[in-house]
Amino acid sequence: MPVAATRPPYLLRLKAANFRSLREIEVHLQPLNVLVGPNGAGKSNLLDVIAFLGDSVRDDLEPALGRRGGFERVFFRGARSKGVKKIVIEIEAALTKNSSRKTTDHYTLSIRQGSVPARSGKRARTYLIREETFLFKRTAGPGRRISIAGGGVTFTTGEHEHKGSLREGSLGLATLPKLSAEEGGAQVEELALLFESFRVFDINVAAARKPSPTPRSENLKNDASNLAAFLRYIAEDHEDVFADIIKDARIFIPGLKSLEFESIGGAGEGTVLSLSEDGLDDTTQLSEASFGSIRALSLLALLHDPNPPKMTCIEEIDHGLHPHVLDRLVELLREASERTQFIIATHSPPLVNRLKPEELIVCERDGDASSRIPAIDSETVRKMEKELGGEIGLGELWFTGALGGVPS
Repeated sequence: MPVAATRPPYLLRLKAANFRSLREIEVHLQPLNVLVGPNGAGKSNLLDVIAFLGDSVRDDLEPALGRRGGFERVFFRGARSKGVKKIVIEIEAALTKNSSRKTTDHYTLSIRQGSVPARSGKRARTYLIREETFLFKRTAGPGRRISIAGGGVTFTTGEHEHKGSLREGSLGLATLPKLSAEEGGAQVEELALLFESFRVFDINVAAARKPSPTPRSENLKNDASNLAAFLRYIAEDHEDVFADIIKDARIFIPGLKSLEFESIGGAGEGTVLSLSEDGLDDTTQLSEASFGSIRALSLLALLHDPNPPKMTCIEEIDHGLHPHVLDRLVELLREASERTQFIIATHSPPLVNRLKPEELIVCERDGDASSRIPAIDSETVRKMEKELGGEIGLGELWFTGALGGVPS
């Protein structure tokens, strides 16, 4: 029996118009995606499209926009004088039961502003107008389409159609998962969960140094502040995974022998993590470990996570790591991308040297302040690489400007 997609890539295509610097971009995604380009090219804005959908699922549309300064700050400022001010996000995925690369799931969100004319002594009031479309394709049997405009919802399955209502301004992606399975609630929920669980991993070394206030944790926090508790959970419940973490940690942290855990707080309420190292009589607590060691352990914990979310983002993944470990890092990323889809940002040519053309997404900024993503397609990159016969790696090609995505 067909079931929902069980391995990446889940998000196949992302298209955005007028979202910050993303004037008009369309990106096709793989299990592992690495963004390169100068500062201000739009890498963070691309990631924020996904984070914005996640915030919208959790908090609804207006709070998600408000967190980013409101519609006026999110809308691409270079296009203010060009027609209707509208933000559009389009998603193609392979998530739901019966979906595949050929029968995909589609979601489109369109946002614009309406206004109530000013009355005497009062300012004009603006409000959001949103339209949404869900399309779930099928190879056998009828597909399903759900269209939302204002407070009206239209459900179409094959030749059958019926209408419903939705609170004006409320996001269907957030509220329609409450529908019955017959109306498509389970399918919408799969899309909503993809964005709601999207993890942006940004290691806070100072927080990760501290003892974890809980004895163990089954989920690694986005800032790695519960690193000790998460690694203890892995050590106790996933011994084979923990053994792999130790094996890789010895590559990333020379001289490391093992990791040791100590309960604190009297009743085992917290956990301290220590490193046992060659040549030292005593262990080194995480609070005393180097910046690079803590980042390495945090990354290894994430990359070996047995139950990751469907999508993970890491910015500047190689920060604090020695170039000699990049081969293993890329191997680990590819292995982990069989469990979670990665979107990673880097400025490191040595890391890019180790990538395949289809894993690389080059980002550029045009003269009108808009982002061009991708700045070059993967097939063109593959041909360039082949013509050079392996004499120059992708990192060097990018660094020289041959692929674009470098400061002008």
